[in-house]
Amino acid sequence: MYQRISAIEFSILRIGEYPIPSIIDIVNSIRLAKGNVFAEWKQSDTAKLFEDHGYKNKKQAGGYFF
Repeated sequence: MYQRISAIEFSILRIGEYPIPSIIDIVNSIRLAKGNVFAEWKQSDTAKLFEDHGYKNKKQAGGYFF
């Protein structure tokens, strides 16, 4: 994990852009880790953003999007 994060940091410094797919991959690895690995992150407010809040996108709704 450390090497992957270092590579992302180096890429940001070198190119000046955030490698979004790599960052998403790291977050998913942390989020989906089994057991108590990354327990502190899993209890954070950020982790709560990934919980299912029951929203369903219905075609009849005014703000429907694909």
